[in-house]
Amino acid sequence: MRSGLKRHWARFAVGGLLGAWLLACGGSATEGLESLEQGTAPTQVSVDLSSADIRTRLEAIDGLTVLSEVEVNGFRFFTMDFEQPVDHLRPWGTRFQQRVTLMHRSVTAPMVLDTEGAYIFEEPIPAEPTDLLQGNQLTVEHRFHGASKPASMDWRKLTVWQAAADAHRVVEAFKPLYGGRWLSTGVFKGGTAALAHRFFFPNDVHATVTYAAQHSRGLHDARHGRYLLTKVGDAACRQQLASLQYAALTRRDELLPFMDGYDAQGFTFNVLGKDRAFEFAVIEVPFIFWQYYGMAGTCESLPSPEASAEELFAFFSYVSTMEFTFSDQALEESAPLYYQGATQLGGPGYPEVHLLPLLRYPGQHVPTRFPPEGVHKTYEPWTMGLVEAWTRFEAKRVLLIYGDLSPWTASAFNTTPGNDAYRVIAEDSIGFYGTLSALPEPQRSFLLGRLSEWADAPVYLPTGVEALRPRPASDARMKAYRAK
Repeated sequence: MRSGLKRHWARFAVGGLLGAWLLACGGSATEGLESLEQGTAPTQVSVDLSSADIRTRLEAIDGLTVLSEVEVNGFRFFTMDFEQPVDHLRPWGTRFQQRVTLMHRSVTAPMVLDTEGAYIFEEPIPAEPTDLLQGNQLTVEHRFHGASKPASMDWRKLTVWQAAADAHRVVEAFKPLYGGRWLSTGVFKGGTAALAHRFFFPNDVHATVTYAAQHSRGLHDARHGRYLLTKVGDAACRQQLASLQYAALTRRDELLPFMDGYDAQGFTFNVLGKDRAFEFAVIEVPFIFWQYYGMAGTCESLPSPEASAEELFAFFSYVSTMEFTFSDQALEESAPLYYQGATQLGGPGYPEVHLLPLLRYPGQHVPTRFPPEGVHKTYEPWTMGLVEAWTRFEAKRVLLIYGDLSPWTASAFNTTPGNDAYRVIAEDSIGFYGTLSALPEPQRSFLLGRLSEWADAPVYLPTGVEALRPRPASDARMKAYRAK
């Protein structure tokens, strides 16, 4: 009885809050959906092309341009541009080209919609569900990133809902070509995008599997900091990282001159300044270390706090990739990420309390401190609050995968198993692609069984030792994500 009341309350609360939120924005609770139905859905061709080659059928989709096609690893891999409205509530207005890729196996195989949180991969790298189901994969670059930037960057149109509407139009355009079950997936911010898309457009896909989906409450979510200081990994490794941070800031004058080495590579630091960029990098190194490297057993290879200034700087430079994170060039490229963090998605809380006596810019490492500059940013928690409530109480056929070594686990979305929805926190894992294949029994068999039923297709899993290791696709995606 109590669980039934809880679900009833959640439906009322989510619906009511969503309606209030949309009304506050100047529209009705159905305005966005009506606009999509009336004007933004791509026009379907009337000629029967059901027996035509897949490329011919793709080229018949209104607004889709096929840029290239290659055959690799059993796929036909297409790179395409799909015309989208900048504002889905005003579909008659300005348009932009959104980059999408397609890994085609068969029109009858399951389709995995892979929503990216930033720019798209140029190479064909299947997500774990695609690999397990031997399915197709349609990958959507996030608006305002990479090749998917409008000519005029109206930042007000970079919202969670607008991005979800992008994915919705893509699904509507491609679904007539692929009759198998549709599922969605994503990693990090792409996992968050997959959940938001499912929340706003629940009928687009049948199930969703996310990996380390990012979630922050507020501009500086303290849950991440507490997790990094007290729970992630083992105490000795956490202490070693803290000692390295303390050493770097204590010896700041020794390490800062190495920042000049970026000048010859064409990187500048005018927005933050080299001193602030260096401090930010030191602050966030434990988060980045556990997010990407925690599972590799790299604690044993950490340098000593007494190491030379050159070796110490090299460590922080390698982990934080300062030139690709805090240089002017990197900040300009990452401006959409910071804008979404400052307005809707929030940001992780990097722990600073243990470093306070050595910090010159305490409390400044928050999304609002970064570009785009001169743009109004007001943080509103309602949108992701609604997604969080839906995931917790209402979401069905959802699998959230996290790893206990990932700082994102501190703020993991939750589910209700009675809804055929599950959350997994894998041990000694960062919760990346490959985690599902490597889960221990009987957990793995149960979840793979659910995936198979959701996809209405068999699961193909390597046998023996190979089944307990990250898949090759996982290794390739990790390198690609780390390079972003």
